[in-house]
Amino acid sequence: MTTATPVPTLTGLLPGAGPLAGPIRRGPVSDTFFEYGYVWLPYAIAALVLLGLGALVAVRRRRTAPGTVELLLTSGAVLLILAAVILGLADGAVENNGLASIDPVVWQWAIDQRTPALTTVAIAVTEIGSTLSMGIIAVVSVVFLWFRGRHGDAVLVAVVSAGAGLLVKVGKATVGRERPPAEFRLVTETNESFPSGHALASAAIIGVLLVVFVPLIRSTAWRVVAVVGGVLFVLAIGWSRVYLGVHWTTDVLAGWCTGAAWLLLCVTVREVWRRTVGWLPGSVAALQARQAPADPDQPPG
Repeated sequence: MTTATPVPTLTGLLPGAGPLAGPIRRGPVSDTFFEYGYVWLPYAIAALVLLGLGALVAVRRRRTAPGTVELLLTSGAVLLILAAVILGLADGAVENNGLASIDPVVWQWAIDQRTPALTTVAIAVTEIGSTLSMGIIAVVSVVFLWFRGRHGDAVLVAVVSAGAGLLVKVGKATVGRERPPAEFRLVTETNESFPSGHALASAAIIGVLLVVFVPLIRSTAWRVVAVVGGVLFVLAIGWSRVYLGVHWTTDVLAGWCTGAAWLLLCVTVREVWRRTVGWLPGSVAALQARQAPADPDQPPG
């Protein structure tokens, strides 16, 4: 005798309508503003710091640090926007309102699209994009870069990767959102749902690898292929989490935004340091040396 697979319906899935709406497991700080504030607050603070530094450099060091003002102000503004988006997503996850109202609709649509072939692909993508796999990729990249003499790039990859792992733990602990119903999950997950660790880690780590390696590709066409491939891979990882029934859509969106914000902050700090202090990663310096035209007046040797 075959047991029929349960078919989900939207009844009881709307925000605030029971366990399928992705409720919050209330903790000691559940009634305070900061139960979801910690997810976005670091980026808001960092954005204000960057904007303040941008204004300071504009007044005192614009001529000695060309382009730094624009970098600081642009990065600060983008971080402020990302902080606001993350706050909105976290608020919706806690209160089951706002953009989180689309979660049950997208969740059911994703389940309705399931086929054996798509499920096989989704499981493969989600395994490659797991936090463990991303961590291994990051460690291998750091070791490779370090032994190739590209110490600055190795440190950047290490900082972005370690920070991404910490952000996953802090985000999940402070929001505490439950995952979609267990009977519809195709893979096993036991921790909290918001934000998606797969989405966060892949956005940060794949992003930093693109930042480090794409400038070293000489062909413009291959640079485009690398960037598009990386972006599609990150999107596929997020899709797999919703398809497999282990995340709500807003969990994935928050993961992408948090990972992108962390990556932007790290890259901005490195670039500002390089411009103002004169430190230059070995890989970029070597590339510039190879591409620089020879000085005809310079004696050989």
